[in-house]
Order: sequence, then C-alpha cells, then structure tokens
Amino acid sequence: MGKIHVVTDSGSDLSLEVKERLGIHVVPLTVQFGSEIFKDGEEMSTSEFYTRLKNEIEMPSTCQPSPADFVAMYEKIAQPGDTIISVHMSSKMSGTYQSAVLASTMLDSSVTVKVVDSKAASMGLGLVAVTAAQGVQAGKELDEILSDVQHTIDHLQVYFVVDTLEFLKKNGRIGMASALVGTMLSIKPILTLVDGEVAPFEKIRGKAKALKRVRELVVEFQEKFPEKKIRAAMSHATTSEEATQIAEALSRILPLEGEVLIGEIGPTIGVHTGPGVIALFLFAM
Repeated sequence: MGKIHVVTDSGSDLSLEVKERLGIHVVPLTVQFGSEIFKDGEEMSTSEFYTRLKNEIEMPSTCQPSPADFVAMYEKIAQPGDTIISVHMSSKMSGTYQSAVLASTMLDSSVTVKVVDSKAASMGLGLVAVTAAQGVQAGKELDEILSDVQHTIDHLQVYFVVDTLEFLKKNGRIGMASALVGTMLSIKPILTLVDGEVAPFEKIRGKAKALKRVRELVVEFQEKFPEKKIRAAMSHATTSEEATQIAEALSRILPLEGEVLIGEIGPTIGVHTGPGVIALFLFAM
C-alpha cells in the first residue's frame, strides 16, 4: 500500500515547526509589488512583506500557483501507488484550488490526488491540513482521513477582526461584508466566513471591545458543545501579543484537544487583510 502525503498552499499560515512535525508540503502563491514578484515564504518573509506594505503606495497583489507548480510538487513527493491529499484555500477567494484540480489530471494515473476545498483561509485552512496530516501519522485509512477533513470543514467556526476593510475591498475579497464599507472608522466589525466567503458577523465600536466580544463568543461556542473537545487555532498580522493573550484565555476556557495552534498571517493572506488582524478558528471534535 502506498503512502499518503498532505499538500497545502501558503495561504495556510502554518508555522515551520508544525509543517515539519506533521510532514505537510506547501506550494507557495506569489506576491507582486509593481513589477517585482516573490514566492511567499521562499523569496519574501512575513516581516519583509509588512515592512514593504507599510512603505508602498501601490497595493500589492497575489497570484495562484500554476498547475505546473502543483505537478512539480506532486511528482517530487509521490511514488507510484501513493495518494496525495491536496488541501487549499476557499475556491471563492482564490483560483489555487482550481489549479490543483487541473494539476491532478496531469499526473500519471498511478498517483491518486484528492483535492479539497477547505472553504477557509489562513489557520482555518491550516487546521484542515493539520487534520489530514494527523490522520496520516495516526495510520488511518484514506476514507477515514477524508471524513475527518470534511468534518473539520463543515464544523469550522471563524471570527476575525481587521483594522480596516480597505485591503479586503481593494483586493476584491470582501464578499458579503461589502455593506460595511463606509461605516464610521471607529466601528470594528467582527467578520466570519460563510460557505468560504467573507461575511459580517457583528459590528462593534472599537477594537478592544471587538476582541472582548470574541472572547465571549468562545464561551458561547463551548456552551453549544458541552460534551465535546474543541480544536482551536489563531492567526495574526503584526499583533502577536494580542494573539498570545487570547490563546492563553482559550486554554483556560475550553476543553481543548491539543494545543492552540498560532500562525502569523503571511503575504498570501496579508495582501487581502493588511496588518492588525486577529483571527480565531474553532471546531468541535
């Protein structure tokens, strides 16, 4: 029986430690500043990205990996008889999923590729990839792993707060939250994802109150699943202290399954959210 491999993209925001520990392979998106193009995480670091974002006048953009990029990764890691679970950003946010689907048809038929639309981004996508990789390490059968992956996708709850909606608006990723554009600057909406698309959750006045409300939502989430363990992850953009504080609070509030995974929002997602983001991802086991 062949091996099972897990592939994701740079929109997952997984830490190097998690990727290495779980054997998760990453195909990077590219970030473009003017005429300059960089592979996320390979040719531009997260700190370099936010420094440049602060100083640039023109908004950067991202480009999905080509099918050839995926084929190169698949052929690098897989042998005949192997299976690849390729987990990617919401197809409503990026064409990365479609590139992976096309790539899966270009491989030799001796390698099976299961392409998964996570309907999420950042550590939401990261949690789906982690679910797959942990299943592989536990020696689970492919069908059971894919069932666990689907459970994570179907039950994932997302709350995130951004400093400004301008990045989401200008990059066309604002989705159902477009109605919030033009509201008072002091309003800090809590956003969520609905079927893989950004959507408003609540409008809060001030970021401190928004983050306090996120903590309250955590308690409400736990009360919905009193008998279940909770998986949790956080991601942040230049707000590591706030993320750490919330992660510590989660550890006290929730009956957690494993640690709270924390990821720094890299260029792939940071282009669309800007700095100052706090995002929380939860699902009941």
